[in-house]
Amino acid sequence: NYKEWIASGSIPLNFLWNRWSNIESKEKSFEAQKLLYADFKQSILAQVKESYFALNKYSELSDKLSGAAERLATLAESAKHRLNEGDISEYELQRILIEVSKINSTASEIELLKSKSENNLKLLIGYNSNENILTESIVLSSYKDFSEEELINSALTNRYDLKSMLMLIESENSYLTHNRIKIIPEISLAAGYKKQTDDLKGTVFQIDFEIPLFDRNQTAIEQSEIEVNLLEKEAAFLKEKIRTEVAEAYKGFRVNKSLYESRSGIQIDNIFNTASYSYEQGEISLVEFIDGINAFIDGSILSSELEINLLKSYTQLEKAVGTALTNFEK
Repeated sequence: NYKEWIASGSIPLNFLWNRWSNIESKEKSFEAQKLLYADFKQSILAQVKESYFALNKYSELSDKLSGAAERLATLAESAKHRLNEGDISEYELQRILIEVSKINSTASEIELLKSKSENNLKLLIGYNSNENILTESIVLSSYKDFSEEELINSALTNRYDLKSMLMLIESENSYLTHNRIKIIPEISLAAGYKKQTDDLKGTVFQIDFEIPLFDRNQTAIEQSEIEVNLLEKEAAFLKEKIRTEVAEAYKGFRVNKSLYESRSGIQIDNIFNTASYSYEQGEISLVEFIDGINAFIDGSILSSELEINLLKSYTQLEKAVGTALTNFEK
């Protein structure tokens, strides 16, 4: 009787060319996620800058208004004595007391804005302590002028969200290549040892080919092609969106810069000090004194808001461009 036995093992060969394209696709997808994370960090940094600066300016404004309120309260006490002595009328005293109430109310509103900025800053930096955050005095520096076209070109180079989108397209193209390679039929190599009853024995090899009759991975290829097409359209839309964001941020910055520069030369503190001293000395009327107080309050608030808006618009421009403008080379 004829007998034989075979001991063999097989291994698929397709993984040798399938594996690299799949790994490349996953690596690029991971890089795209890292770029999105970098974009997120950049956005958080911009918010931290805005909140820190707002906290600093509202703190300064709150201290300024509180100091003015204390001096006005002292002046009101003096006015009460002057009323008793018959130097001023009851009406004049009441008008001073109203101004004291108004400036205290305004100081409270600014204190709320300060608290809101501080709470937002604590949230952004993960500061869980109940202690107040102390900020250092900030002086706005001069800003360089850049053209809108230069900023847009820089944004199209530096924006992490666009880099991430382009990396996703590369990832999907690699996956498309992976799916196209899978058109190749499954190939496996078998090797073993064979022995027959007629003492014929030796090593045997066998190569198996799959003969696909249908599909040949066409569905997966079509899906990848659709995904690449959609991502390319999203990238084109994102580029236009970036151009619009930079143009709007640049316009906003220039407007706020112009408004901020127009206030140069105005000495807000001198208005209050001069008005208070002149009224105490009887050099100006009550109406002029109240006008000076209102000018001081309105001017102080406006000055702080102009500074806050300028830095905010500058930060928004940096965010739109995707890099610090101090590092931007013309």
